[in-house]
Amino acid sequence: MYRFFILLIMILLLAACGEEAPDTSEESQTEVTAPDGELDPTSPEEAENAEFASFEELISGTIEEGTGVSVQGTVEELADDIAFPSFIIENGENRIYIRNMAETPVEVGDSISADGIFDGNAEEDMPMISASIIEKDE
Repeated sequence: MYRFFILLIMILLLAACGEEAPDTSEESQTEVTAPDGELDPTSPEEAENAEFASFEELISGTIEEGTGVSVQGTVEELADDIAFPSFIIENGENRIYIRNMAETPVEVGDSISADGIFDGNAEEDMPMISASIIEKDE
């Protein structure tokens, strides 16, 4: 009886060794999208319908998270973000943190227009926008 189990285990092990590994030579990417009913910050089409929002409206909290917004300001500081390049824009005394989903190159002092999704507050209670359209003003 003991030999029968050893023989059965060996057959199962050999059968498992004969299986082919899945082909991973082709690169595949998983498409990430926003949940149903939410705006996708990486989609320029959804940001195109954004309405202009003033710095004061964003700071006061009168705009709901997930709303498409458009802002204008001057790049004050470049920030480090793990996933996307980021920067801070200012308009007088107020500041807004912009997550650069479009990965548009910007420099300190550039005047920009950014369309994206309001994502609530970042650190230091600064409004945060995930911008998929960023244009430099001439």
